[in-house]
Amino acid sequence: MLKNIYTILGVLVLVSAMLVGCQPKEITSAKVYKQQKDWDNAIVQLEKAVVAYPANAEAHFLLGEAYGEKKRWADMTKEFDESLKIGPAHENDIKYYRDKYWVESFNKGVELFNKEDLDAAVASLKLAELIDASRPESYRNIAVAYVRQDKLDEAIEAYQKAINVDDKHVETINNMGLTYFQMNKFEDAINTFNKTLAIDPSNEKAISTLAFSYDRLGQADKAIGAYETALKNDPDNADLLFNYARLFYQKEEYKKAISILEKVVSNNPNDYESLLSVGDSYLRIGEDFKNDANKLDADGGSTKKIDELRNLAKESYSKAIKYLERAVGIKDNVSTIWHNLGVAYINAGRVEEGTKAFEKAEALKSAK
Repeated sequence: MLKNIYTILGVLVLVSAMLVGCQPKEITSAKVYKQQKDWDNAIVQLEKAVVAYPANAEAHFLLGEAYGEKKRWADMTKEFDESLKIGPAHENDIKYYRDKYWVESFNKGVELFNKEDLDAAVASLKLAELIDASRPESYRNIAVAYVRQDKLDEAIEAYQKAINVDDKHVETINNMGLTYFQMNKFEDAINTFNKTLAIDPSNEKAISTLAFSYDRLGQADKAIGAYETALKNDPDNADLLFNYARLFYQKEEYKKAISILEKVVSNNPNDYESLLSVGDSYLRIGEDFKNDANKLDADGGSTKKIDELRNLAKESYSKAIKYLERAVGIKDNVSTIWHNLGVAYINAGRVEEGTKAFEKAEALKSAK
């Protein structure tokens, strides 16, 4: 009796093994075609298999593999995803093929980008995106290519896709903010740079462009605060210093503007815009002193105070001359600068030089 039981168990084990080793005939046929590199007939069999056996993970994987060989990327991706939904049995193989094809398409896109063939680069990078949507590098490079083509809306869309995949990548967030800034969408730029600063509070690019964005929106107080933060990290940055000073100039705080701009000029003696701005600031200070003196004189005020104000005005005009002369030494064909220099000369008591400066200004105006 015991012997018969073992015999029956042996038969059951054999039958079980035979059942486990059995697979749909379509898959068997497809594997033969695969060995022969006959991908078209393999696809025919596997398309039948996934219809007849929709829960068979291997059928979907093999069909995805075959589609990949035929460069049918969307179909490949769909079948790989279906296989993974059913189970992880082919996860490693799917990763291998996705990585393989993604690298090929991505590298091709980079190569084309470097050759300035931007349309073809985007097309190849979009294939990489299709092959593996979880790789943010595709979106980032697509965005850069779109920026180069001045397709800024498309660039923003690509940057957003990259951020959706990896929302901690500071460079991508910054580039998106810079693109918004380039589009004059300053509120969007501010929101984007604040996301950068939430991750990297000392990021110089985000801080400085945040300041520029507030500035362009006319939010002077916020811009000043942002410039001050940026200058803590980069105290000699000429662009930051110039724009920081400009805000004080606009608020008619000329002495503050001068103190900032003189640092720029100290670091770069030939900074034309800064030389002009310092000269103009001294000119305006001189005008204010002169106007105050004239008003006081008209009202019968103190002679001593009037003389004091006029001396301060003359001193300010003399300081303006120092910077305006350096400016025209760099660029001598701007009539307004010669006119301002003439005003400074006359009010500093240098009448002959003032007259010549006015004549130069008129000659340049007439030449236009």
